[in-house]
Amino acid sequence: MSEAVRLFSPPVSPSIDRCRSARRARPGARVSLTPIAWAAALALSALPGLVDAQAVTQAAVPAPVRAASATSPPANTAANATAPIPGTATAPSPDDDLAAPPLRISSSLDVPVGGEDAKELPVYFEADALEGTPGQKVRATGTVRLKRGDLTLHADEVTHTQDDNTAEAEGHVRISRRGDVYTGPHLRLQLDTLQGEFTEPTYHFGRIGAGGKASKVEFLGSNRLKAYNASYSSCTPDNPEGLSPEALAASIDPAKDLDWVLTTSAVSMDFEANEGRAENAVVRFMGVPILAAPVLTFPLSEARKSGFLPPSFDVDNKSGFEFALPYYWNIAPDRDATLTPTLSTRRGAGLDAEYRYLAPSDRGSLRAWVLPDDRLANRDRGLIDFLHVGDLNQAGLPTLTNYDIRLRRVSDDDYWKDFSRTRFTLTPRLYESHAGIERQINTRAWGLGDSQTTLYARVQSWQTLQDLDPTADPSSRIISPYRREPQLGIRSRSNSESGLMWRFESEFNHFGNEDTERVTGSRVHALAQVERPFGDSGWHFTPKLSLNGASYSLDRNDAQPLLKRSISRVIPTLSLDSGLSFDRTVNWFGSALTQTLEPRVQYVYTPYRNQRDIPLFDSAVRDFNEYSIFSENAFSGIDRVSDANQLTLGLTTRIINPVDGSERLRLGIVQKVLFSDQRITPDDGPVNTERLSDVLLLGSTSVIPNWYLDSTAQYRPQTSRVERSLLGVRYSPGPWRTISANYRYTRRSSEQLDLGWQWPIAGRAPGSTVSTREDASPLANIPRLSGASPSHSCGGTWYSVGRLNYSLKDKRLSDALVGFEYDSGCWIGRVVAERVSVGRADASTRLMFQLELVGLSRLGSSPLNTLRDNIPGYRLLREDTGLLAAPASTSTYAHDD
Repeated sequence: MSEAVRLFSPPVSPSIDRCRSARRARPGARVSLTPIAWAAALALSALPGLVDAQAVTQAAVPAPVRAASATSPPANTAANATAPIPGTATAPSPDDDLAAPPLRISSSLDVPVGGEDAKELPVYFEADALEGTPGQKVRATGTVRLKRGDLTLHADEVTHTQDDNTAEAEGHVRISRRGDVYTGPHLRLQLDTLQGEFTEPTYHFGRIGAGGKASKVEFLGSNRLKAYNASYSSCTPDNPEGLSPEALAASIDPAKDLDWVLTTSAVSMDFEANEGRAENAVVRFMGVPILAAPVLTFPLSEARKSGFLPPSFDVDNKSGFEFALPYYWNIAPDRDATLTPTLSTRRGAGLDAEYRYLAPSDRGSLRAWVLPDDRLANRDRGLIDFLHVGDLNQAGLPTLTNYDIRLRRVSDDDYWKDFSRTRFTLTPRLYESHAGIERQINTRAWGLGDSQTTLYARVQSWQTLQDLDPTADPSSRIISPYRREPQLGIRSRSNSESGLMWRFESEFNHFGNEDTERVTGSRVHALAQVERPFGDSGWHFTPKLSLNGASYSLDRNDAQPLLKRSISRVIPTLSLDSGLSFDRTVNWFGSALTQTLEPRVQYVYTPYRNQRDIPLFDSAVRDFNEYSIFSENAFSGIDRVSDANQLTLGLTTRIINPVDGSERLRLGIVQKVLFSDQRITPDDGPVNTERLSDVLLLGSTSVIPNWYLDSTAQYRPQTSRVERSLLGVRYSPGPWRTISANYRYTRRSSEQLDLGWQWPIAGRAPGSTVSTREDASPLANIPRLSGASPSHSCGGTWYSVGRLNYSLKDKRLSDALVGFEYDSGCWIGRVVAERVSVGRADASTRLMFQLELVGLSRLGSSPLNTLRDNIPGYRLLREDTGLLAAPASTSTYAHDD
């Protein structure tokens, strides 16, 4: 039978709380952390919550007795017991009928751990036996357990000496807190000064599945400590002899018995200064040192700190082998920078720099890369990317003003061919720059009902990269978009109580172009719309009237001597859009599903207006799909408004799971009926005299579990041919298992086949883990895949990843991405090759290697963004928690468009 005494302790030392709660505003924080800091910081951060509990039981009893509750009045003990100290709890007499039942430690004990209540947290204490003299020394033996808040301590023996207020725990000392576990044979602590030592501790951090051990940890006060011969790893040691967790942890040599390990000769930590210092830090992989530093300094919280980041390297056929060593500079809480010197075997030395800043109403970044005197091109190369976003808002005013500035430029036309890895846009041959401001005005107070008005101004320019190779395909030439210098406009909407919806927009644009042979000039346009929706969930009918007016003032030049200088036009449009929705319950394979039938009819009338003399500043033919076919105008932009006297007929049927709303099947067909010739055609071509448009056929299904099929076809009834088609299929039976295939066909233009996949090809089953126990060894309590041998066993999982884009028309591979990933449980290796076509006979080929030490960092050239951007459904083998991982060197805003 156990004794349990409830003791009240003084407040927890605030130093650790301050370190743990320190959070400062920063722009996309880059955390430069050394893992051993967490290994010791987390291990020792648990101890102040224990060691501050200075109140220790001070009763002397000759034998185990029943426990008293915390509020039980003192009672006389056995004959040789001394009198209790006032204010302390005392064990009652075995014969006391009022004795409370034994108090046990519970992992689900509901004790508040935050706020002011945390200062008065009680200590729950349990032991098989208590002996000693109150006011001098008390010794608890047997299964000793102590719980305070979310911290639990286990030991074979705990002794407290009153004279020097020292506590010692002996034998199988174990501390657990929030999933973190720390064990060792001996713990001694002076409770007033918080000085002492923990002998041969091991530690495991449940949140990141990693741990290690040290020969000794010295406590140098409430805010300082030092650990000797400390190690850190997320690998599980082999245990062929079935040793106990403690014996296993004591017997291993981390440098030899673990796949990877970080070791240091000493680690000093000052929590008040938020700084740690590691001496002789070495990272070993398979016993081979791969990174080393005589001295490392690091923050003890998530605060940023200046220092070098892990190096990276790239290999490609354009630049050869390139090595980069980034340095992170924590300028201020709201500013930082990353400086990355690079060295290429074929091109020479360069510098990549990024500066970021954050203000209450503004944020921005500036990235610049320069390669002076490129050895291959014999000229300077580089890029610049600047972004600034801000607002001019004032509290209490019914307005909202935002502005942004973007500048993107590269050094030359061949940049997109030679430096594919530094691309920061999805259109690598078009770089947009702009500056704009927008002001939203709430016009409800003007008596316009539910209304909103926006004023905006903008300037926009483009850099277009052309292929200057004399052997380049002429069709690869890029037509440069027009500059807007400037664009001034207003947009307004209003919804009246009668149901009328008003829309109005007006703009002034002056268009310029780098091609001097193209038309330039100014345009003022206004577009007004009014509509009145009717209907409910089963039907809708919406009449709409639009008026599109534009006036042009064009710049005549030598290339267009007969160009009209002034052109104006006003075009009205009437549309009637209606639809119905029917549904019924059907039984498919024993399941009750809902089938819908949704016909839609739209009539559009737009009179013909001659627009041949109007240049195309921003207009183009809309793509033929299920959305554009119901559009009132066959062209995007302002410069072209198609004449129309047409009826669009569509029919859709869907099979829906009523439980979760998911679509099992979707089929659709749409076609236009033209009642008159269409005279406004693409490129001002011949008049369209046909009465029936192409038929659009749509279909998608996920009836078969784990399979998804999607298809679209554009069928021309006049020739009984398919003009365009798209067929896509994806099979994904679970995480890290996905295969997709897409077939694209456009008559007389292209025919492509696209394959993408991520799939385990060898080794253990991915994703399963071994259950962990609270009383397991810290080094053995690491989640790993089922069936895996812990370390040095090659018992991991091999994955194949890739994407292939093959041109069936040209009979060549356009783009390719192929690689392998190996997941050992505590480390991941990646090898990926990427080939990007930059011409019919030219391609950029890149080889990427990466070693990910789980719970520590990623080393090498990262292929992760490339895999995520190119492989549909790609999933990381480890979710990035943000802990102990070196920050990426790319800009936070690199993919914002």
